[in-house]
Amino acid sequence: MDQDDGVDTVVNTANPTDERPSLPPAAIGLTPIAQRYKLGEQLGKGGMGEVLDAIDEQIGREVAIKRMRAEAPSEKQIARFMREARIQGRLEHPAVVPVHELGRDAEGKPYFAMKKLKGTTLAEILKAENTAKYPFQRQLRALADVCLAVELAHTRGFVHRDLKPDNIMLGDFGETYVLDWGVAKVTGEDDSALVASEEPGQGLVTAAGAAVGTPGYMAPEQARGLADIDARADVYSLGCVLFELLTHDRLHPGGQAGMQSAVAGIDSRPSHRTPDREIPPELDNLTVRATTPAREQRIATARELGERIQMFLDGDRDTELRRTLAKQHLENALSAFAEEDRSAAMREAGRALALDPTLHRAGELITRMMLEPPTTLPPEVVKQFDSDSADIVRRTSGAAAVATGNYLLFAPLLALVGGGARLTELLLMVALSGMAVLFLLWMRRPGRPFLAAPVIIIHVALIAVVGRLYTPFLLAPGIAAVTAMGFMTGPQYAKRQATWVATVCLIGVALPFVGEQLGWLPPSFTVSAEHGFAMIVSPMFQGTTSTVVLMFLYAAAIIGACVVMTRGLKNAERRARAHMHLQAWQLRQLVAQPGT
Repeated sequence: MDQDDGVDTVVNTANPTDERPSLPPAAIGLTPIAQRYKLGEQLGKGGMGEVLDAIDEQIGREVAIKRMRAEAPSEKQIARFMREARIQGRLEHPAVVPVHELGRDAEGKPYFAMKKLKGTTLAEILKAENTAKYPFQRQLRALADVCLAVELAHTRGFVHRDLKPDNIMLGDFGETYVLDWGVAKVTGEDDSALVASEEPGQGLVTAAGAAVGTPGYMAPEQARGLADIDARADVYSLGCVLFELLTHDRLHPGGQAGMQSAVAGIDSRPSHRTPDREIPPELDNLTVRATTPAREQRIATARELGERIQMFLDGDRDTELRRTLAKQHLENALSAFAEEDRSAAMREAGRALALDPTLHRAGELITRMMLEPPTTLPPEVVKQFDSDSADIVRRTSGAAAVATGNYLLFAPLLALVGGGARLTELLLMVALSGMAVLFLLWMRRPGRPFLAAPVIIIHVALIAVVGRLYTPFLLAPGIAAVTAMGFMTGPQYAKRQATWVATVCLIGVALPFVGEQLGWLPPSFTVSAEHGFAMIVSPMFQGTTSTVVLMFLYAAAIIGACVVMTRGLKNAERRARAHMHLQAWQLRQLVAQPGT
């Protein structure tokens, strides 16, 4: 952003009590702008003036020209305009834009040439989501530079009176500038007539005759319209800027409400306004001291404020303050833990540990919370768990689809080895094919409830068909047991799931038996109590050798499936426990004493 005119405003009708002289009304001659400067596009404008891009053809450098906009400016407007240029020109500091020339054009309207700035205002930086170019440390350094520039102005008898993020610019090469000295107060000068706004609709304007500055950043004495405004008013405004840097929120609202808020007083501790942000305690306390409503209790100078900020940037920390705050956070954490508020307990314990890494009780509390899960999972954890479960369903559904495809290959083998029962074998293959398709759909859309019912129905049908082929109580119970184990080890397991899983599998086993008992199906086995044997009548058993081979393969398949599922379950449990203990060990290292 290039600089602009920055009209704000202002009226202070109180009579000064200081007898110090005003700015000298030095005369300036007529110097047509076109003789020296080649004017370019407009960079900004306000109610009284405009800023133009220009080339100083005598020296060959880029400059910015600020000139009057009014066709026939009043003497008061001209005096105010020239006053701003003279104040800015008398402050020789890297953070104050240098004035190169002050003159009048051919029409008699004043203008002044100054350094052309290229950069971004602090207000724009605070509004931006990406602050990589101007990180927090850079913003703090800029504010420390501003404090020293303002301190220079104070020693020269000037009070800025309108310090705010819009009037602080950060350059592209590390520069910092304090903008808009148009409403600065000169100690001992009655400037109420000069700084009065004649365009009340422009910018942030206060009520006429009441105050000078921008509501929301004015000190209480400014908002009250007191006559004896001094350097401490600028310190208050700088404290408001620091508050905004730390919280990304204004201390006071704008407009009349901001003036009332300043006068009434407000909690200016940044950590109270934004408890979720990590506010350094040194800057937290410094903000409170800079924005104390009673100016006699406020930080006295801008230099002190800037030096305190610089001390923080240099790594100077208040150890005693941090230990005290750490103990307070620990007490809050213990109270929250007792009330089973794990979120607050973990947050407070973490802050305590960050402030004082030697506070072992905070580390122990965090470790305990890591090892002892709560009775009820927090909603955020449940949501993440459900998301992870969906991923597991997607992966396991793909594996199940592949396994079902293998079953499809095994079904024709049964038909070749066995004999009849072609309709039943066809039903078996249809069931397996349908199950493979459903698993593929479930893999693409995990967690869809409408797919659960068809999967359950097909499993029941599969168990029933196997029960019909090999009698209800020979092979079907084994397949039902493995199916139940697969359902119960899935990620969607819940307490009530056990009941319906057992019921569904039992239904699959019982269906062919019930059909035989009701006479709907021919009997597949008979039991002789007299001779003490059971005879199986199955169309799949056509030869002794083939029957033995199938039974052996069946036994191997059932045992293998159980072993694979159980091993996977135990491995997952072992990994979870190892990860939990690793986390606990790492946390303990944060507070471990040397040699322990």
